[in-house]
Amino acid sequence: MNKKNALLKASARENLLGHYGTVIAALFLSALIILLLNIPFDNMLRQGFAFSVMPRMVMGILGIVIVSLIAVLFESGILRIHLLLARGQDTRLKDILYPFQNRPDRYFGYGVAVMIVSIICQLPGSVCLIPVISGTAELSSPGIIGWTVLAIALYAIGAIVLIILMLSWSMTVFILLEDPEIRVTDAIRSSSRMMKGSRGRLFLLYLSFIAWILFGILSFLIGLLWIIPYMTQSQTCFYLDLLVKETHHADNIS
Repeated sequence: MNKKNALLKASARENLLGHYGTVIAALFLSALIILLLNIPFDNMLRQGFAFSVMPRMVMGILGIVIVSLIAVLFESGILRIHLLLARGQDTRLKDILYPFQNRPDRYFGYGVAVMIVSIICQLPGSVCLIPVISGTAELSSPGIIGWTVLAIALYAIGAIVLIILMLSWSMTVFILLEDPEIRVTDAIRSSSRMMKGSRGRLFLLYLSFIAWILFGILSFLIGLLWIIPYMTQSQTCFYLDLLVKETHHADNIS
């Protein structure tokens, strides 16, 4: 219960030994599929902006949103593989398709909820940038400077709120994977309850991978094929540690 992050990372490394082939293949395959699906819609969006063609812009945006939701299914499938791995169960590459075959609407629902919250958190800052981008703000202070400073401040506040929410919701997909009947809203609430008092610990766990991520980027992204599974398995161990804490708490109440 409440293992230190160093112990969780050690467990993650141990769990991954001999299984890197499966998790790397799942990560690479999902990233490749999403990349290929995004190409036509990304081209539509760029052409729409370049030539001011509204239908192409709309189609491009809608396509990217749909591909993003498909990406949520793949990401959930990868978490399914990591969850099985952390519990010492057999894992196969086809486990990545589990969310596609078991109530995919719930994973779509979670993806939509994250998108909506992200937009809401960024919206105030974006609105404040409109006078600057459109040129309607006065050139002299506090015109452009005032709107720009306000936009930056609102973006920063929105980012902090979004980080806190995402930390609170971080166990949602695990809960959806564990309970095929639970609703998205209930899974989000369960995640928020589980993460109460543990958001800071998870945030520090993520921060501990910054140097590894930089190394992965400097290795022309190749190193990320090993680093991302390491991070994901560490998050999975974090979830299982929270489950132990929840069970211990329930036993004490009973």
